[in-house]
Amino acid sequence: MIVRDAIRSLKNSMAKAVFYWLTFVLTSMFVFLFFNISMSESLGFTWINNNNDTVTTVTVFVITICLIIIFFANDFFVKNKARELAIRLVCGATFLQLAEYLLVQTFILMVIAIPFGITGALILVPVLNGIISSILNSPFSIGIYPYAVLTTIIILGLVVFWTTYLNLSFAYRNSASMLLNERKLINPLSGFSMIDDNFVLTEKEKEERRKEKLARRERGAKFRKIACIILFLFPLIVFHFNRDMALVVSIFGMVGFYLGVPNVIIPELNRLTRDSKTDDPELLAVAGFYRTDLTILRSNIILFLASAILLVCILLGRETTPLEMMLSLLSYVVMNVLLSLAIMFKFSTEVYSRQKYFMTLNHLGYVKEDRERIINREVGLLYLTILIVALLYLGNIFLSMIFGNVLTWNQAGLLILFMVIPLGIAWLFTIFYYKRSVLTQPEEK
Repeated sequence: MIVRDAIRSLKNSMAKAVFYWLTFVLTSMFVFLFFNISMSESLGFTWINNNNDTVTTVTVFVITICLIIIFFANDFFVKNKARELAIRLVCGATFLQLAEYLLVQTFILMVIAIPFGITGALILVPVLNGIISSILNSPFSIGIYPYAVLTTIIILGLVVFWTTYLNLSFAYRNSASMLLNERKLINPLSGFSMIDDNFVLTEKEKEERRKEKLARRERGAKFRKIACIILFLFPLIVFHFNRDMALVVSIFGMVGFYLGVPNVIIPELNRLTRDSKTDDPELLAVAGFYRTDLTILRSNIILFLASAILLVCILLGRETTPLEMMLSLLSYVVMNVLLSLAIMFKFSTEVYSRQKYFMTLNHLGYVKEDRERIINREVGLLYLTILIVALLYLGNIFLSMIFGNVLTWNQAGLLILFMVIPLGIAWLFTIFYYKRSVLTQPEEK
C-alpha cells in the first residue's frame, strides 16, 4: 500500500522527482569518475598513508560538495511534500508510516540513479583520456580501480543512510509541529504577560517609546548594512596586495554577501515595492519574485562562489604539478556544472508552485507577453547577480595573478568561460521550464 502510494506520488510530482533523480545521477557519476582519477598511481590519493596533500584537499572538497548538493536536493524535495505529509497525518497515518513513505521514494530514485551515474562515468573515461593526452602530452590515463569502486559504493551507501535519517527527522518534526500548533490553538493566551506595561503609560509616553524603538531599529539596520557592504568589498582590495590571502579573505566576502541579502538587498527591494518608486508595474512584479529567489537560493550561490574560489586558488598554487593542475581544472569545471545545475534544479522546483501567482497576474490584466517579460527579467536578474558577484571576486583574483605573472589573459578568459557556460545553460533551461510551468493555463492551451 505505502509502496504503491509512494510511486503514485512520484508520478504526480514528476518534475520534482526528475530533478532530484538527476542530482543523484550527476553526483554519483562524478564521485565515481573522480575517485578513479585521483587514485591513479600518478596522483596517489589513498585514505591511508596519503602522499599528496593537494590531491587530498581537492578530492575531499569535491566529494563534500557532491554530498552537500545531494542534501540540498533531498531537503528541498522532502520539504515540498509537507502538505502531502500533513494530509496523511490528518487521515491517521503514524510517524513510522510517514518515514516509510519518504524512505521508499528516496530509495527508488537512488536505486535508479546510481547505475545511470556509473555508466555515464564509464562513457566519459575514454573522452577524458583523449583530452588529457592532448593537453598534457602525458601517458597518464584514467583507469578503473577496484578500490575506487569500493570507495564509491561506501560513499553512496553513507549518502543513502544520511538522507534516510534526514527524512525520518523531517517526518518526526512534522508530527511534533502539528502537536505544537494544537497547543497554541488550545491556549491562545500563552506568551502574553498578565500585566501590560503600556497600560500605565500616557499616550505621549507611548508615542515617544515607539519612536525610540523605531530609531534604534533604524540605527541597527544601518549599521548592519554598512558592515555587510564592508565585508563584501574588503577582499576585492586585499587580492591586489597579497594574492596568497585570496582564499582566506574571500570567506569574509561570502559572509558579507550572505548577510547582505536580508540586510541590504531585501530591504531595498521592499522599499522599492512599498514606496512604488517606479511607474513600471512589471518591474514591481520582478522585484517581488527576485526577492524570494535570493532568499531561497543564497546558500546555493555562496556554495557556487566558495567552490570556484577555492579550486582556483588550488589550481594556481605555487607548487602545483601539471597532473595536479589538470585534476584541479577538472574539479573546477565539474563543480561549476554541478552547482549551476543545483541552482537550476532548486529554482525550477520553486517556480513550479507559482502558478497561482501568475494566474493572479493574468486576472489583473497582464497578458501572456507581459508575464513572459516578467519571467525573462526575473531569471536574467537572478543569474546576472550570480555572475556579477562571481566575476567581482574571480576577476580581481585573476587580475592580481596576471600582474604577478602567474596567469595569462587567455588562461583567465578560459577559466571565466568554464564558469559562464554552465550558468548560461542553466539560465536557458530555467526560463524554458519556468514558462512551461506557470504559463500553461486552460485558456491558453
